[in-house]
Amino acid sequence: MSTARGTAALMAAEAVFVLSGWAIHIGSKRILGLEAYGTLGILLGLLTHYRIFLATGVNRAVSRYIAEEPRRQGSIRRRAVLLQLGLGLGLGAAVWVVAPRLAEIWQSPGMTGYIRLTGFFLPVFGLYSVFRGTLNGLRLFEKEALVSILYSLLKVALLFALIGAFGIWGAVAGYLGAIVAATGLSRRACPPEPPGPAFPLKPIVAFAVPVVSFSFLLSLLQSLDLYVVRALAPQAALSAGYYTCAQQGARIPYMLLYALGLALFPNVAARGGEEAETGRVVAKGMRWGLILALPLAAMISAAAPALMNWVYGADSAGAGAPLRILVFGQAFLALLYLAVVALAGAGHPWRATGLIAATLVLDGFLNLFLIPRYGIIGAAAATTAAGLAGLAAGLVALRGRFQAGLNLLGAGRVVGVSALIYGGIFFLRPDGWLLLPGLTAAAGVAGLLLRAVGEIDRNDGKMLMSVFSSRKT
Repeated sequence: MSTARGTAALMAAEAVFVLSGWAIHIGSKRILGLEAYGTLGILLGLLTHYRIFLATGVNRAVSRYIAEEPRRQGSIRRRAVLLQLGLGLGLGAAVWVVAPRLAEIWQSPGMTGYIRLTGFFLPVFGLYSVFRGTLNGLRLFEKEALVSILYSLLKVALLFALIGAFGIWGAVAGYLGAIVAATGLSRRACPPEPPGPAFPLKPIVAFAVPVVSFSFLLSLLQSLDLYVVRALAPQAALSAGYYTCAQQGARIPYMLLYALGLALFPNVAARGGEEAETGRVVAKGMRWGLILALPLAAMISAAAPALMNWVYGADSAGAGAPLRILVFGQAFLALLYLAVVALAGAGHPWRATGLIAATLVLDGFLNLFLIPRYGIIGAAAATTAAGLAGLAAGLVALRGRFQAGLNLLGAGRVVGVSALIYGGIFFLRPDGWLLLPGLTAAAGVAGLLLRAVGEIDRNDGKMLMSVFSSRKT
């Protein structure tokens, strides 16, 4: 099949995955209520960490080595299955052991059973990631996309089939049933394992470790504030419910820039030692990241209470206050993500990991200091401050490595336009049925203002496409 068709299929699968997540969050909050939804938010955060730990490293290693040596795909797959089973069973046992302690930290001994149930996800998802990596490495993109879409749809169907009768138990069981079914489907989609020379385990591990380290710390940085809220905030269960709602709204800029990062990584890697050209690609990526993220964050922040009320219901309006702040923190983290992706693509994955780790440590300290004093507002402020500090460090690293980053004058224009958009929405306060038309109009005004101040022009369409294109320009 053509690369274009395969890319389109995988993009569609990713869109379904994101939409299924939103459906689960919105629907489960309305079914469970705010406090139980906060507990479910913690559990879904754990499942995300499991997925990233087991999928981002070995999955990509399997894809890479099968693409390079298709005749050895059977041996590569078998090695990866054994590795993932060992990791999954070991980590699942560790989750079973530490679950009571985590439940105690999160001020809810009743969470022990829920946390233990999530541990069964680990070995199954490890196998699923191997089979998806096999399909990807063999360039069976449409089959891979179909499996991913079916998994997303099964997850939604099973969760809502069970959550009404069994509550949180049913929600987690729905996730588990979906991944078991998806693993069987992905295994059936893989071609038979042909005989071939044995493949060593060491290259798979060597490739996976830095990728896993980088990705896992980044996912932990996305959820650490919620975990500390549940442990230390006044009225912990209710606070976690509000903060889970705020997190989902705040992550929209990050999800948007995640796609840009997927395109930026191979473009940086493909240019190898061409320092000047690599610097231009990095500068384009960071500039467009700022243009996409900051005005959007300003729009979400200005309309935060109305958005929370519209999406989650009137009892979730209290999530608007932390969302006003947190969405900027997530925008900073999204730009930091682009910076570390560029570093990793240029062959510095451990430098990227170090930046994320330092930001995570700062975020932890700030959350521990601010949440007992200011509750969920303190959590949002902690993540925003840590994200800004991490972004500043990332820009320094980009400047040192590529002599590129964000142009201060251009960044100032984007900040100015974002401030105007924020002020306009805050003053007009669109609500109810006017909310979506109002935000759509604000996005159009933002584009016109950026054009008026010379920050975007006719050539920017081609410029943005050059970031996504694999060809050298």
